Amino acid sequence: MRKKVLVLFGGRSCENEVSIVTGVMAANLLDAERYEVFPVYLSQEGKLYTGESLLDVQTFRGGGYKKSAQSALLSEGVLYVRRKNKLRPVCRPDAALNCCHGAGGEDGEAAALFALNRIPDASPAVAGSAICMDKALTKIAAKGLGIRTLPYFRIAEGDWRKRGNMALRCIEERLGYPVIVKPARQGSSIGIGVAEDRAKLVAAVQAAFAYDDLLIAEKYLADRREINCAAYRRGEEIVLSPCEEPKSAHKYYTFAEKYLEGGKTRTSDLPADIPAECAAQVQAYTRLLYKRLQLRGVVRADFLLSGKEVYFSELNTVPGSLAWYLFCQKLSEFPQMLTALVEQGICDFRARANKRMLGECGVLGRAGGRKHPRR
Repeated sequence: MRKKVLVLFGGRSCENEVSIVTGVMAANLLDAERYEVFPVYLSQEGKLYTGESLLDVQTFRGGGYKKSAQSALLSEGVLYVRRKNKLRPVCRPDAALNCCHGAGGEDGEAAALFALNRIPDASPAVAGSAICMDKALTKIAAKGLGIRTLPYFRIAEGDWRKRGNMALRCIEERLGYPVIVKPARQGSSIGIGVAEDRAKLVAAVQAAFAYDDLLIAEKYLADRREINCAAYRRGEEIVLSPCEEPKSAHKYYTFAEKYLEGGKTRTSDLPADIPAECAAQVQAYTRLLYKRLQLRGVVRADFLLSGKEVYFSELNTVPGSLAWYLFCQKLSEFPQMLTALVEQGICDFRARANKRMLGECGVLGRAGGRKHPRR
């Protein structure tokens, strides 16, 4: 009997459309002989939809999914559809694959939804997702593991309003110019700006706060090269991709270069033309992060290379297109990788399922007969 796999995509984020492309691709490429696939779309309004029409990207143009798909709900491990204010069960998923990029999915919310419903998850769990979504927290974790990062400064929007001039002075004294400013919990280069002086820094900070209430300013290296490496687990083995160097005509790899201008002809060097010791360092760091943060599924770690110095930048727990192109020579090889992800998620869930849970421990019996707790 085929296993039922729920593929979640979309999300309450700026990367909703990118996630649709990733999710629809994965849902269509899962091995049909092994799995029965149930696509579930999470809209930017936070509503769930399901139905076979969601297997076609064209369904989402102009909001067409609202007419062709059905409103859905996950409860007690069962996927339901709503019909005339009634719930009809669709399936009890054997596994779930998270393809939501950005907030509302990649940040641990999707993982929490699956965990609460006791659905085996083929993607990173709550803790790893939440840490990696916050660029400042990820850098703290990397530093704790002995992985080098560039100097940075964290700014909360509330602090900026109260002590903005102090924040500017701290950035100038600690980092100097130029600096790159990023929303701390966004992806796909959204809201990013590079500043060479105070006026541009203020503009970059204000622009970044339009997308998040937390941001980081980081030292910008003029001779920087962006290097990526992806990983996933297959049994006891952590599978690492070759290093990739995306090509950019700008100061950083932009959203347009990632998804619009180069969408059909990806411009990158794979493997990256970098010294062997640098490639080995990037892969070692990627392995260390994957292992120590107890990640699952496929992730992509992004680094900066300046000369022969390697600096960790950020880690994506739901990378675009699930980073299949870093592991597979051709798309026809991707289903085998998806199978490994799903089966690993099921295996990990079973390993945790037999852990003990403390039930009736006597606390309620000792609470006495008071109807209301003391305040």
